[in-house]
Amino acid sequence: MMPFQSVLWKVKEDQKYEDYPEFMKDIRLDAFFESMLKGYEAFKVRLKGYILSPSSMPENIYYRQGVFKDLEDNEILKGIEGFVSAMARVKGLIAISGIEGYSYPYQKERRLLDASLLYINAVLSLYNALKGAKSEALTSLRDYIEKYIEGDAFKRLREGARSIKEKLDAVEFHISIVGDKVYVEKCKGKADYSEELSKLFSKFGSSSVEVKEERKELEATHVESFILELVAKLFPEPFKELKAFYQKNRDFVDKVLENFYVEIHFYISYMRSMNALKGAGLPFCYPSMTNDKGVYAKDSFDIELASRLVKEMGVVVTNSFEFSEDKRIIVITGPNSGGKTTFAKMIAQTHYLASLGLPVPGKEARLYLFDNIFTHFERPEEGGSLVGRLESDMYRIKEILERATERSIIIINEMFSSTTSFDALFLGKEIIKHLSEIGSLCVYVTFLDELSRLGNTESYVALVDEKDPSIRTYKVVKKPAEGLAYALAIAKKYGLTADEIVGRI
Repeated sequence: MMPFQSVLWKVKEDQKYEDYPEFMKDIRLDAFFESMLKGYEAFKVRLKGYILSPSSMPENIYYRQGVFKDLEDNEILKGIEGFVSAMARVKGLIAISGIEGYSYPYQKERRLLDASLLYINAVLSLYNALKGAKSEALTSLRDYIEKYIEGDAFKRLREGARSIKEKLDAVEFHISIVGDKVYVEKCKGKADYSEELSKLFSKFGSSSVEVKEERKELEATHVESFILELVAKLFPEPFKELKAFYQKNRDFVDKVLENFYVEIHFYISYMRSMNALKGAGLPFCYPSMTNDKGVYAKDSFDIELASRLVKEMGVVVTNSFEFSEDKRIIVITGPNSGGKTTFAKMIAQTHYLASLGLPVPGKEARLYLFDNIFTHFERPEEGGSLVGRLESDMYRIKEILERATERSIIIINEMFSSTTSFDALFLGKEIIKHLSEIGSLCVYVTFLDELSRLGNTESYVALVDEKDPSIRTYKVVKKPAEGLAYALAIAKKYGLTADEIVGRI
């Protein structure tokens, strides 16, 4: 077995994109991921790097799916969340014990001791929580932690930290303030007023006095620091050991566990977003991955749109899609604002999410191991540009066709609306012919029914209400395009319904 290194990679892959590529902006995955990463600013750079590293290797995808399945076990999830919370505290204590932290040496040294004790307990608790893990990633991590806690370095850290804490806890001293002088003495022979204070405060409903350290994270004042110096002179041995511990253990956090602490936020951040949608009754599944062209998803949805709708208490409509071996191009027709573009985005989104090893929207899915996703969404004309919209569309689609391979996924949304129907149909047929030769999976959203009747295309239609065609259902189903479903909607758009014509007459 390979030594454990990561809960993200079974086989390390490089980051593919430096920033959100154009296709992620078109399908609004950039907006979804930015929303997902809110609250994780300390890890955002690395988490975004993971998001921009899609995998085409099934072993990495299934490796991550295994972790998500383990996290469905509440005990494992609670144990990992406890480790994450403790490590955040450890990091904070280490920071204030460093060069840029507290000014007074004894306070720095004690905070590092506190951090090490918290870290020790966090590691042991994580090990116990992972005993029920079944995924390759988390069982490998558990085996790594087992060897780590049995190693000499961890044993020395644990024994040293606990020994020094016991000695420091045993230190008792007495402070006397006489005029402008402060005297620090050992407590031997001095009165202990704790019992009398307990009796005094018992009338308020408490049998004991609980002293809370309200200023735990504040730096000691110069007076407190001076008193601590005097205490250290009275009890030199534990403070000497504390200093030696500080010097030897400035870098006590294990690098592999520190990396796990960052990487696990990739899972936790997505689970937070996913669970909000699952709580609204929306399904998620673990897709199987294939190099074949026969891929599908059942009852899927646009994850970015759904995230917004759930927050607004809106209704999310699910849809299904399927590519067959002989029909690799889906042509979607139907009324404007009927869900065609959302359907196309959904297909691209599910594939990209799957490439990250994430559970995807839907009850069941078999998805494609793509090499690239390309999108062609209409862009507004730029002022001052010497290139018209049609020419711009042609340049952009030409670049896509030149770069695409049989393993690519291409989303084309409402292209050539700036030209005549005759020209758009001619160009559309040529593009579909090229796509068929390349062999890419393609979703083509269009207003041209004729493109859906080509032999190598599959027709999907955005439905409207049977009784009132002006009402969109946002359901997109596999069926022949007939154009009638949205004729009334088009007539209304241009003021050509019977009522409007009669009204004008």
